[in-house]
Amino acid sequence: MKYLLTFATVLLLLAAQSAAMAQVPPPIPLLPGPPGPPPVVVPPPPPPEAAPPSEEYSNEYDGRHYAWCARRYRSYSAYDNSFQPSRGPRRECYSPYD
Repeated sequence: MKYLLTFATVLLLLAAQSAAMAQVPPPIPLLPGPPGPPPVVVPPPPPPEAAPPSEEYSNEYDGRHYAWCARRYRSYSAYDNSFQPSRGPRRECYSPYD
């Protein structure tokens, strides 16, 4: 009699759990539908025309000057013909091709 109440409680819990699981429907398999129209592919617009070089760029130096400064200074910027020394502000690059 001592274990009858425990046994009945466990039996009721198991029955309730299986009844709750029985109420969940199985998953519906996903079947492919009928083929639709092909996707419309619109080509991207052409890239905008490149702007002409501004007046800031000058042909003041030869290409060899820029190459020499770029090889000599890792921080060389051809935009303003300067490099960043290890100490101090940026400095202008002077090459043998000036």
